[in-house]
Amino acid sequence: MKTRIAVLADYASLSIDHKLNIMGIFTTINAPQVPVVHPQMKLVTQFEFDASEAGQRPMRVTLVDDDGHELFGIGGTVTIQATHDGHPALLNQIVDLSQLAFPAFGDYEFRIYLDDEVAAEIPLLVAQAKQPPGQQPAA
Repeated sequence: MKTRIAVLADYASLSIDHKLNIMGIFTTINAPQVPVVHPQMKLVTQFEFDASEAGQRPMRVTLVDDDGHELFGIGGTVTIQATHDGHPALLNQIVDLSQLAFPAFGDYEFRIYLDDEVAAEIPLLVAQAKQPPGQQPAA
């Protein structure tokens, strides 16, 4: 198994001919204060598998803070389709994350597990937004 893509984005979709479309890739959320709730984001991954790796596998996504505490987790089963042409199989995943809360400024990390092993890590920084000169912070 090889991780080809692992990003956070504003939008992602999979076309009818299996093209992965990703828009608005980001690594930072700027917020005036915490806690902050991010309205919507997409966690997008693409994994490559050899023919011998076909079948069903458990998949889990977690969000951890900089102390390693898990704040969020979701899991399920994915199916890797066997290929018969000698080419690797691709698994595209788009996880819609809505109303995700971040309790503090700092570093976070999404971890994607396949077969209970970390397959990808996506860092995310929640930073305090800078106030324009002469403007008072929100109360």
